[in-house]
Amino acid sequence: MSFKNAFPRLVILISFLTLFLLGCSQKSNTSEKSKASTMPLQIEKTYTVSEEEKAARKEQFEGLRAVNPEAVGYVYAPGTMLDEPVVQTTDNATYLDKTFEGGHEPYMGAVFMDADNKADFSDQLTWLFGHARGSKVPDHRMFNDVNFYDDQAFFDQHPYVVVQTPERNYYYEAAFLIIVPETTAFYKTEFASKEEFAQQLTEVSELAHTKNPNIKVSKDDKYLVLSTCREDDETIRSNLYLRQIPDSEMVDFLAANQDKLTYTPTR
Repeated sequence: MSFKNAFPRLVILISFLTLFLLGCSQKSNTSEKSKASTMPLQIEKTYTVSEEEKAARKEQFEGLRAVNPEAVGYVYAPGTMLDEPVVQTTDNATYLDKTFEGGHEPYMGAVFMDADNKADFSDQLTWLFGHARGSKVPDHRMFNDVNFYDDQAFFDQHPYVVVQTPERNYYYEAAFLIIVPETTAFYKTEFASKEEFAQQLTEVSELAHTKNPNIKVSKDDKYLVLSTCREDDETIRSNLYLRQIPDSEMVDFLAANQDKLTYTPTR
């Protein structure tokens, strides 16, 4: 067969293949559009601090700062006697003996934030220190109950801690408790990277005396540490690590746990 006779057939074959491929492409696009139209929409739940909460915190801290202008927070653990205002000053010694009201009482003092932390609890690792008053004084509040978290049953029964700030509430879940010397290398307020932060948390969790096995270490999380001395040895510390509930989880967290976060005054 000569090229002259074959050419018309070749043109017809190419035209047929072109139409076939276009038809397949249109079917594929239609199919994808159909799939997209039947997929459920994922609506992201966003948490917004209510105007009511903002007003309540503003009023609360006007009262606290009228007593002590260095007040930066209020911390409580529902179901326990841990129920204290939090202060911050330029050092980590003043409030070992100075009370929130301004008196000088050894073994009393006040709960204070590390001088190097940001006062708004925005650091990846925020430290709060307080005496474990225990048997030394009749008032057992402060951070004495932190030591009770070395019992797994108590740990499990009191999973949440609430921090109130001048702007809003923050919620934390107990992650792990370690018992370490006061000179522990885990005491840090800054990290070279998020990866270094996560590495330290992993080491802490591996050494923990008690823990929540459902919490997985993430470099993007923020933690609060409640640190206090052991009554049997003042050179030893109980450090309770608490994971902050991020705003991306807040709507579901509050819906599931609102009744477990109630403030019951112990004062």
